[in-house]
Amino acid sequence: MKKATLVVALSFLAFALNPVWASGEIRPFPKGSMFLTGQFGLNSMVRTADPLADPFNSLPFPLGASFEFMLTENIGLGGTAMYDRWSDYLGMYGGKWTFRLIRPSFDCAYHFSPERVKGLGFYTGIQFGYTFVDVDNRLSNRYNGLLKSEAYLAPFAGVHFNPWPNSQGFLGRLSVNFKAAWSVTGRFTGVYGLAGLTYRLK
Repeated sequence: MKKATLVVALSFLAFALNPVWASGEIRPFPKGSMFLTGQFGLNSMVRTADPLADPFNSLPFPLGASFEFMLTENIGLGGTAMYDRWSDYLGMYGGKWTFRLIRPSFDCAYHFSPERVKGLGFYTGIQFGYTFVDVDNRLSNRYNGLLKSEAYLAPFAGVHFNPWPNSQGFLGRLSVNFKAAWSVTGRFTGVYGLAGLTYRLK
């Protein structure tokens, strides 16, 4: 509950700061610009349905990427895809199970305009996605657990930080991105974080 409250609080904070930062000429997210982000998950959500299970041989951080196109100076549309993998033993004689998750989503974001605080860009939005779950077993056993492929809905809030806001070259197009999302539906509910590098393509 505390993590969910944090995501909501970040969203309201960004809305509150927007009127203060909404003036100026330089727009960090101009209409028609495109952004590509390579990212990793700071934590994973549900691993296995067995609360006593101890996953091993796992991907240290879920990996993925996202793309965004700015329809206006504040509204962006795009998509995200994340990949996660781990192995586990769900029973004494069940053999090794390997779980693979692919989570594509359609993202809609609202960007605030903190021109008076150069290098910072707050945003909030929502993801409409689907979790594809693939499970295989070394002994060819059939998986009858609770983790299934399903749709999900996740509001999010985040910030872009560019240490070189005055650069006109490559560094000026880079920013560090931090995002917290709250998956509110299905078996994979919970708050999770993402961190990565964003590059402005156009």
